[in-house]
Amino acid sequence: MLKNQFFLFWQCIFGPKLYQTYPHIPPLPTRQPIHLYIRNTAETLSDNVFLVLKILLSTLRIICPLCILYFYYKGSLTYENGISFLQISSCIVIIPMYFMLLRGISRFINPTYKIFINEYFQVKYNPTQKARQKLLAKYDFSLSHWKPDYIIQSSTIRKLPMISISEDNLIKKTEVTLIERLFHYPSLLLGYICINVFGRRLMFPGSLQIIRHMTNRALLDGRTNLIVSYRAKRYLLRTADGNHIDTIFVNQCSTDNGQILIITCEGNAGFYEVGCMMTPIDAGYSVLGWNRPGFGESSGYPDTLSEINSIDAVMRYAIEELHFSVNNIVIFAWSIGGYSACWTAVHYQDIRGLILDAIFDDVLPLAQRQMPSFASKFVEKTIRYYLDLNNIQLLKLYNGPFYLIRRTYDEIMNFIPGKLATNRANEILFSILPYRYPFIYNNDETVTLLKQYICSKKIQKKTLFDKYCSDIDILQTLIDQYRLENPIGSYPCKFGKNFSFDERQRFAIYFVDQYLIDFDAQHCTSLPQCYFCLPHRCV
Repeated sequence: MLKNQFFLFWQCIFGPKLYQTYPHIPPLPTRQPIHLYIRNTAETLSDNVFLVLKILLSTLRIICPLCILYFYYKGSLTYENGISFLQISSCIVIIPMYFMLLRGISRFINPTYKIFINEYFQVKYNPTQKARQKLLAKYDFSLSHWKPDYIIQSSTIRKLPMISISEDNLIKKTEVTLIERLFHYPSLLLGYICINVFGRRLMFPGSLQIIRHMTNRALLDGRTNLIVSYRAKRYLLRTADGNHIDTIFVNQCSTDNGQILIITCEGNAGFYEVGCMMTPIDAGYSVLGWNRPGFGESSGYPDTLSEINSIDAVMRYAIEELHFSVNNIVIFAWSIGGYSACWTAVHYQDIRGLILDAIFDDVLPLAQRQMPSFASKFVEKTIRYYLDLNNIQLLKLYNGPFYLIRRTYDEIMNFIPGKLATNRANEILFSILPYRYPFIYNNDETVTLLKQYICSKKIQKKTLFDKYCSDIDILQTLIDQYRLENPIGSYPCKFGKNFSFDERQRFAIYFVDQYLIDFDAQHCTSLPQCYFCLPHRCV
């Protein structure tokens, strides 16, 4: 008996953090929730201490290189100071050990946690899929101790190519003077440090401990809603680079739209619990959401390589384990999630299509806007080498259907607030439409008309549309005829090769509405269901 109690105490020390026990019915927002796990004072204090230590450790990792340089120039990096540092570090290590023991005691005397940890280890020692899902449907807890449901054995994606510009051209553009060429490698090293010290955190603020702490309750409520109201199932996937990705699947195969799977890709401070999943769920589609590395319960940290390894694992899980065919999968992305969506489209060309909401063309202009102008070349070089998020270049490699949702009052994507002509989605259409239909946009007049139409407000757009596209049926007939002769879409295409100038102008306007939907809202407004529809092949 004493041995069993000691073993239980040991499990309480090293067991996962418990968040809540899911209720049987969705809790009312007006009532005090009783399903949340109530920690006693000692456990709360211990968790707060660990949170502070995590923040301090993260801060130390940021300033550590600067501190080493400072002490080096001060001549303080001596053997005696090193011994003193080790002694201080040894004393500091005692702090987490003490609070781990304190937390274990507080959990041991908490009957709710004792019941949970007993069930948890029963499942851990007998990990059938049914038992695992039963536990995940009953308790919400930290997945740091949880074994993955799906593992990608081979590390297939090791290095990202530079997609925006060749390395030689980048060097010619950013290293004009002799001094800039001499400092090529030092600037790359400095750029690497900047990206890992603060750049990555600025680009993906949702990975910051303070943000995760502030959004904790909202994430718990979001998971409760998905699991209790929609019977969602959580899975943990291990990526090719070793990260564990927290995913959730809402199965609505019994509905008319449920045979189509929507995979969502969230923004840089978005989580599947409070992100864009609800729009396709309300529309009756099956939905698979995931949190990128460093977000929510996913391990690791976000960057371009971990991003594509994550979405690759999610796609493979959807195909191999959830048994959705590739041509029944649609990627729905919001904001910075557009990068992983576009990458997926390039490498899984047979997907049903892309829905891209409030995305940018290239992250470089957004990054340069946040930095002083004198650092423009350095920012460009750093972005291109380490965070080259260029959606235009990826979309040019994709032959399938997609459409953009442009938010007219987007305070992030509109470079000038309230001015639609400065929205970054415009740049995507300026590049992709002439690329896909070179015989339509083959002169300055049609390209100018394209830009005028895209940048116009509603009344002006309607006037232009009525002027050039008064008979849509004729235009659609020409499209249908071309598609009959060319059943497989491939771009650039030869559509419009023998058209007259007037016909090209009509299609220059008509194609815009096939690729663009305007939504009068700001960047973070939830997308209404009426704006969500499956993409279709235009030509």
